[in-house]
Amino acid sequence: MTGATLASSPLLFILVGAGLLAIIVFALYSFKKAKKRCLELGMSEETISAVVKSTISAAIIPSLAILLGFVILSVSLGVAWPWWRLSVIGSLAYETMAAQYTADGLGVALSEILSSDPTVFASVMIVMTIGIIAGPLMIAVVGEKYSTGVMNAKSGEKGEWGTIFSGLFYLAMFAVYIPIMVFTDLPTTLTLVTSMVVTVIVGMLSKKLPILAEFTMAASLIVGMASSVLWASLF
Repeated sequence: MTGATLASSPLLFILVGAGLLAIIVFALYSFKKAKKRCLELGMSEETISAVVKSTISAAIIPSLAILLGFVILSVSLGVAWPWWRLSVIGSLAYETMAAQYTADGLGVALSEILSSDPTVFASVMIVMTIGIIAGPLMIAVVGEKYSTGVMNAKSGEKGEWGTIFSGLFYLAMFAVYIPIMVFTDLPTTLTLVTSMVVTVIVGMLSKKLPILAEFTMAASLIVGMASSVLWASLF
């Protein structure tokens, strides 16, 4: 028995399918309640339909990045688990980092998780799950107060502090992820630089063609992954 046996087990697919079905049902229920409230506020059916259509079209393009993330993770973790993680709460950066650290701690390469002992795959699942729980818990406790506080800060006399405060969270994320990518090895560093260059180029082009802004993440991921193969072969 290997990690692949656990990753492709029917029980895991059933549990993932049940979880996704519950989320879909909740989303449809929320949509029904929101539509009812909009009608109560005097919005027309045509306006609601227009908002729904524009939202769907705007969500399809960014989801390409999630699809790419699923393809990347499925190589190391099978289909069911990445499907669940990236459909609900996870992100490619976090999931890959958590899986990599767990595998390293167990003395296994990320590409060998499925061929290793099933306890390795189970450990990866546990670490990825426990690590992501902090986010929902913090949002449940301080999310409303934080959101209200930032909005009040942005609308006050010194509104620039609210913007600066929000930007600090992005800087904190960069402080965590960038050093890992820069100091791991040369191919990883060059892949990061390539993705950054692509992001800047797409951002510049989007000033003339705004629709390109929706492709920024997908373009940086695709080109970055393609370049990683080149850098790994050269260095």
